[in-house]
Amino acid sequence: MIYRVEAFDIETEFLAFKVDVPDGLYDQLKSIMGWSSNQQGWEGYNLSPLQLSAIERLIGKSIHDPDHHFQLTCNV
Repeated sequence: MIYRVEAFDIETEFLAFKVDVPDGLYDQLKSIMGWSSNQQGWEGYNLSPLQLSAIERLIGKSIHDPDHHFQLTCNV
């Protein structure tokens, strides 16, 4: 499964950019997101500022931008 953070423009709601989460980080994502079960491969989650910050630390990349809102998607 591929996990991806997607950034959407606050005004237009269009996808502005996306960042793939490197493989092998599922257990850490599960903890950050508070998941109690395995993902199916079609989910999408709005990210809180705390979740986004934790994912940024996990991937080693700063992506926050106040002009966007962020979602984590699970893709098969």
